[in-house]
Amino acid sequence: MSLKHGIERLENCMRQGIEEEAYPGISYAIVTRDWVHLNHLGDKAWFPTRMPLSRKTIYDVASLTKVVATTPAIMRLIEMGEIRLVDSVKYYLPQFRHEGIRIFHLLTHTSGLPADIPRAFTLRTKEEVLEKVFATELMNPIGEKIVYSDIGYILLGLIIETVTGQTLDAFVTEHLFKPLAMADTGFNPLEPSRCAPTELREDEVYNGYLQGIVHDEKAFAMGGVSGHAGLFSTNEDLAKFIQMVLNDGFYHGQKILSKSSIDQWFIPKVMEKRSSFGQPYSRSLGWELPSFGFSCGDLVSGETIYHTGFTGTSLIIDRGHGLGMVFLTNHVHPKRGKNKLFSYRQRFANIVLGEILPFLNE
Repeated sequence: MSLKHGIERLENCMRQGIEEEAYPGISYAIVTRDWVHLNHLGDKAWFPTRMPLSRKTIYDVASLTKVVATTPAIMRLIEMGEIRLVDSVKYYLPQFRHEGIRIFHLLTHTSGLPADIPRAFTLRTKEEVLEKVFATELMNPIGEKIVYSDIGYILLGLIIETVTGQTLDAFVTEHLFKPLAMADTGFNPLEPSRCAPTELREDEVYNGYLQGIVHDEKAFAMGGVSGHAGLFSTNEDLAKFIQMVLNDGFYHGQKILSKSSIDQWFIPKVMEKRSSFGQPYSRSLGWELPSFGFSCGDLVSGETIYHTGFTGTSLIIDRGHGLGMVFLTNHVHPKRGKNKLFSYRQRFANIVLGEILPFLNE
């Protein structure tokens, strides 16, 4: 075996996923502190016409927005002394109804808020979304249960805008994406033709394939910019983000975040005794931590963070092994409902750690 053979095995597995129509194509990255391997396989789209994938294809990364944009922005504001984890959400957003919910609860998905807004596909404007957000009732007592919530991250985006006086996209571009030279990362991409189309949306708000337009219905109604979804990026740009994390907040000698902030992402903050696989499940600030049966696979170290996106994206950063992985697909194309992606995300991580990592350490 060799590094070359390991990559061949990885790509053969990913081609199998394309043949089984788990996704039209994949752009991926394998990343260490000072080395990056990038490649892409398959197509950018199947409908309405076939479009081959290219090195410059941009993906709607969906909920990776939460950890690549919103969570780092919150950590930066903490570093600057502008906010604290213990601060009340209502302090910054007086329209918010629920006393006792703190920024910490939003970051760890323990606010008691529900996961989503019902019938989000009917929403047309930011005002409609915020009306629903501020009217939302709690489904659980604050701090008692982990319920992954888009609503919580919409609120975090609003807090960032309130504190900074900037739009969310302007703040994260200035403080994260420009210093990281992530030139193809942002909200509402300027070159929609470069984007991998996601779903054929057919409802009263929009009809047509979503290409360069955010897939998430709430972010769509909010004009494409929200704390929970809306970000577009590439495998190359996300590899830079991973290198920043692996290098304790620095990128090419420039500090993006402090090591103290990065460390917080790897520390369990909340835990439930039983996940859907009957095993303990924990989260840090923003990120998921390894748990049996989940998308980071079976071989990651105990010092790993990861996140997924509904469109078919995922990001894994294994600090214990000094390695990160980017997995970008548009598996919701042409329609959501396919269930084969989950297996391929796990197999991708397992092959990288089992068949490729050993040769990176030689």
